[in-house]
Amino acid sequence: MTKPLTRGGRFAALLLLPCGLLPLVIAPRTSAPVATSAFHDWTSRHIIYPQYGTSRALEAARIDPRSTMRWRETEQRQLAQRQINFFGAQPLLRFRYRGGPPVHRFPQRQPPVNIQRDWSINLGTAGTAISMYPAKFSFNTSATPSCSADFVVFPVNAGGTATQPNLVAFNNLYSGTTGGTGKCNRTASGNDTGNAATVMWSYNIQAPGSGVGAVPASPVLSLDGNKVAFVESAAGHAAHFHVLAWKNGDGKDTKLQNTLKPLTLQAPFSTTAPANGSGQVTDLVLGTSSSTLSSPFIDYTNDNAYVGNDAGVIYRINNVFCTTAACISSNAQPALDSTWGSSGALTIGGTCTGASGKLTAPVLNFPNYTLFVGCADGKLYAISSTGAVTSIVVGDGVGSKTFGGIVDPPIVDPVNSYVYAVSGSAGGGANGVLVQAPIDLSSSVAVPIGSGNQCNIHSPTPNNAYFTSPTTAGALMYVAGTLGTVGPCTATGATGGTGEIFGVTFTATGKLTAGAPAKATSGLANPGNEFAPILEFFNPNIGGGEDLLFFAVLCTGANMASYNVTSGFPTTTGFLSGPVTEGFGTSGFVVDNSALTSAGNTPQAASIYFNALGENAACTGNTGGNTTPGTGGCAIKLTQAGLQ
Repeated sequence: MTKPLTRGGRFAALLLLPCGLLPLVIAPRTSAPVATSAFHDWTSRHIIYPQYGTSRALEAARIDPRSTMRWRETEQRQLAQRQINFFGAQPLLRFRYRGGPPVHRFPQRQPPVNIQRDWSINLGTAGTAISMYPAKFSFNTSATPSCSADFVVFPVNAGGTATQPNLVAFNNLYSGTTGGTGKCNRTASGNDTGNAATVMWSYNIQAPGSGVGAVPASPVLSLDGNKVAFVESAAGHAAHFHVLAWKNGDGKDTKLQNTLKPLTLQAPFSTTAPANGSGQVTDLVLGTSSSTLSSPFIDYTNDNAYVGNDAGVIYRINNVFCTTAACISSNAQPALDSTWGSSGALTIGGTCTGASGKLTAPVLNFPNYTLFVGCADGKLYAISSTGAVTSIVVGDGVGSKTFGGIVDPPIVDPVNSYVYAVSGSAGGGANGVLVQAPIDLSSSVAVPIGSGNQCNIHSPTPNNAYFTSPTTAGALMYVAGTLGTVGPCTATGATGGTGEIFGVTFTATGKLTAGAPAKATSGLANPGNEFAPILEFFNPNIGGGEDLLFFAVLCTGANMASYNVTSGFPTTTGFLSGPVTEGFGTSGFVVDNSALTSAGNTPQAASIYFNALGENAACTGNTGGNTTPGTGGCAIKLTQAGLQ
């Protein structure tokens, strides 16, 4: 191997291979930090980029800007725990994106710090829906986190009105008192708590014919953070795709934590690409059906969006953020791609139609531009770049069992060419299921999860070892499910059954180990019920690094906790922090890595953002007093346990 003479060049190093083989390329390093923005949204959990793979897979994955963001974060994970050994015993034809192979070290634990709220702000009659996510934007990951420029967007699953937003953003995020005074804390006044985030903007966006639509799914951001793409939808009405060029201060009340005076945006909407900071929004009707579960997925390279609806149709949209040369010259608004399916709409067909046609968000595999999407019929579908559709069975389907559909987007690993999907019912209701398949869906491994047709199963998550490779010793896929008969969630809690977290292992070839998981908790604090998507986060700021697992049961009571899983699978006595009550459970979690920068640790700047399902008394601005599960919304930020 030759070492680079300088840093920051096109190639940082070459592997000298036997005659006839092309050299492998290691991605370049830079000599100093550069200003680099980053986001965390729903796609951060559903398209994952381990650092080891073939040269072809890694180079193809770099088409997606998310890969660079994720590899940068994984590098931060490993800087805290590796001992440099540039290639060690790794096979010659496999290489890392950057640096050397990690050495897994088990750090001295610091004393646990309980999960505590830094701030909570009322979103009105509803908040971010079950298994949906806020979107967090960091202006510069190489500098001290910004109080003014960094922000988080919360979708609100409530029909907008003059007193009810359906899309809200907050800045001054790094506020609070947990673990010390936050960087963004201010002097308290009658209009400002002084230690909570502040409303950056608040909108009620309503398209004609939308039926006073909510924003039921997750929003996505442009790479520069200046625009937000999202779907507005209401039952019985066509979904509408919007791109908002938000304006700082729109819908901002004199009371800086009040979201309930939104600016209303209605027709006429912008007929061109909205300019940054204009406060304008575009509108595009998507067929005739609503869209409940399908968040937009952005192909940033080609400026396309993919969105599904509740009737088995996927749309491809051009000119989303108007970043291509052709769009910039024409200043075109988003429009359906006439080369996709039938005039921009591709109907999956077969059993994925009608009441069984509700689609998850799609996920694009960039090496071959295959699109993956789950359907309520219990099947995982792959749509090739030419529009050919193939599928495999995951669950029983909603026509057979209540929870037999796929309700969360698949997880795609482009580097190792695997896709993962879950369903709450398989085998005639015998159990839930986690399925792994190669990208071509030519085979599959189905792992039974829990027992009985009890409730929906939401997104699993790999542990830190997986981000090296699924063949790494100790790699696990965590998934939450239930055992036994589960009663309904009521205002006093659930009855029957137990909630469980399962750890599914991998074989030496990177395939899931078939059969029932060998690793499972012996019962969590709550009785059995639906779980929110679980979150894994590696925290390098504790000792030599800790791998943390956050989870929440979707029912009232002590429903949220975290585990330290650095040294192995958790036990019920191994809570890092919690359990604590967060309404009737949580939406999906978004984690920000702002403290994990060259600027060092910043108080309150490594956090978890989510919505608490159901209003509660601790939410700032709560006046509704709702006690029914699923009503009311509360935007919440927690400091990661033990970080500060």
